[in-house]
Amino acid sequence: MKYKEGRDFVFVDINREMDEGVVDKVTGIHIIEGEYKGVVYHYHKARVIEEGALAKLQFGFTIVNPGEHDIEVLKNDTDYVTIMGDILTEIMLSKVNDEQNRTDNPQEFNLQ
Repeated sequence: MKYKEGRDFVFVDINREMDEGVVDKVTGIHIIEGEYKGVVYHYHKARVIEEGALAKLQFGFTIVNPGEHDIEVLKNDTDYVTIMGDILTEIMLSKVNDEQNRTDNPQEFNLQ
């Protein structure tokens, strides 16, 4: 299934407390539709690992708000982790497509 920003999830700002009371802001994901509606999390240390002709997406995550779910159950829920991977893939593909549109076709966006 393809996940879409604004339909299935939205970006949210998250204030994260660090050492000595310092607040760090990160961008999180709030799932707004489906089985995991209400869950808020953010990614960290995301990377693509090439394995021959295939690539594997590896990422860490922190659940900020489990919604109506048990946080420990979510951490081990393979369906939930798969959805997070699918959302991250959509975000990465969208970013790549935006960057290509900006650089590959300067006339379309009236860039000189």
